[in-house]
Amino acid sequence: MSKLKRLRRKRAEQKKVNIRQMGWHSPTGETVGSGKLLKRMTRDHQDLLQNIEFVLISGYRDNGTIDDRIVADALSAAIGGNVSQDRRAQSLTEALEGIREFRSDVSDEIWRDGLRTVLQSVRRHSSLRPGSRGYLDFVSDFIL
Repeated sequence: MSKLKRLRRKRAEQKKVNIRQMGWHSPTGETVGSGKLLKRMTRDHQDLLQNIEFVLISGYRDNGTIDDRIVADALSAAIGGNVSQDRRAQSLTEALEGIREFRSDVSDEIWRDGLRTVLQSVRRHSSLRPGSRGYLDFVSDFIL
């Protein structure tokens, strides 16, 4: 195999890895950046999105050191079933698990899609730099 072919193959493999890392695919084939997912979730499951955002804003109001990066970390951990390294993100993830138990009427697929939709919103409204609270300030206006 020529050097050029190996390089192209390596780039193609890296591109696949990057796509997987950027967004998680839902069973319906929608990714985090998908407008279809956002439209479907806001149309059909607005109450679930509000539940998720309520947990995040409540955590932020209780602990002013929480920023958008911590929120994104907590959502990513909840989506992937991982444990975050940050204790504040862990507490948000635990609170999200509590809401998950409360919302037993929602399938796991819809729950993960809701988390993905909120994560998409965090990425849209924040630079995700340390201390950035663009998303939290934006959503705080809507959550009582």
